[in-house]
Amino acid sequence: MRCSKCNKTWHVGGANCPYCGAPAAEPADPHPVWGYVIGGEEGGGQPSGPPVISRRRFIGGLALGGAAAGLAAAGYAIGRGLLTEEPVAPVPQVTARYVGRELPVDDPYSPVWADAPAQRVALQPQNVVLPFKSTPGPQALTVRALHNGREIAFRLEWDDQARDELTIKTDQFRDACAVFFGSPTAVWTMGSPEDPVTVLHWKADWQKDIDHGFQDLEAAFPNATFDFYPPLVGVARPAPDDYPPEARHRLPALAVGNPLAQTRRPSPVEKLQAMGPGTISTMPTQDARGRGSWRDGRWTVVLARALAASDQGETALQPGQSYAFACAVWWGAAADRGARKSITQLGTLWLEVGR
Repeated sequence: MRCSKCNKTWHVGGANCPYCGAPAAEPADPHPVWGYVIGGEEGGGQPSGPPVISRRRFIGGLALGGAAAGLAAAGYAIGRGLLTEEPVAPVPQVTARYVGRELPVDDPYSPVWADAPAQRVALQPQNVVLPFKSTPGPQALTVRALHNGREIAFRLEWDDQARDELTIKTDQFRDACAVFFGSPTAVWTMGSPEDPVTVLHWKADWQKDIDHGFQDLEAAFPNATFDFYPPLVGVARPAPDDYPPEARHRLPALAVGNPLAQTRRPSPVEKLQAMGPGTISTMPTQDARGRGSWRDGRWTVVLARALAASDQGETALQPGQSYAFACAVWWGAAADRGARKSITQLGTLWLEVGR
């Protein structure tokens, strides 16, 4: 319902507004348009704390206010007016809690994660560089972090009713998530040449390869048959790991060691470096770890790495210090890939000092 006086909405309860007591004017818009505004305190003035993201709802027939105009400029609900506002989580302000034990890198559901403070962070579509994403996939994700003085682990959770973990066909796209961190002066747009950032990227198809073996054509076309592979006549199609060296030369990506073409993966998490949009590249030392699991329409993923840097340009982390931090989520069902993703605002990561 929508209030006749304050224009706020509610979905359960009586016919009177639970905020001001006025009667309802009409049912709430069944097809609301939502957007995000970055601002300070309600009512204007200089904010006294960190920026706050507010999720705002729009409907036709009302005048554009200042905050609504900001949304229109961002591509949300152009020409519509502000109806009501629903606060959401702020930009990431993540504390990596110190624990004096091994981290549950391979268990997203370990009770040890209860020691880490959880923060639900708003997501927004990436519309800075092509390919754009017009609307966010999940509205938010939950972030936790732990470290033990040697290693740091992040746990991300988000809703996704479709489990997309194959990338064999050209129209298949995977679910994925990532965290990036860099120096306190690192910029939001994937770092810069002067201030690169480190990215940990978990991929659902890599997790599938590790859990169930390399997913090849048979996974996409289970009824296909292969009856002739010179010089292997009358035998089953060989697995990629069994290809003789001379056959590998005819598979360029596999022959040159392209990380996207590997058939044996030590980890579902890739460690990368970025120095601006379109510059992301895999690092020489692939020592990131993690695991992802999908249950009841929800992904829960752990991404981990040593605090110390192992490659040139990689961001080293130290307890007691703060770093630039952001997250991203890809929905395979929405054809997300590359820059087409849902992202958080740039926030901070602080590592608690060991006790």
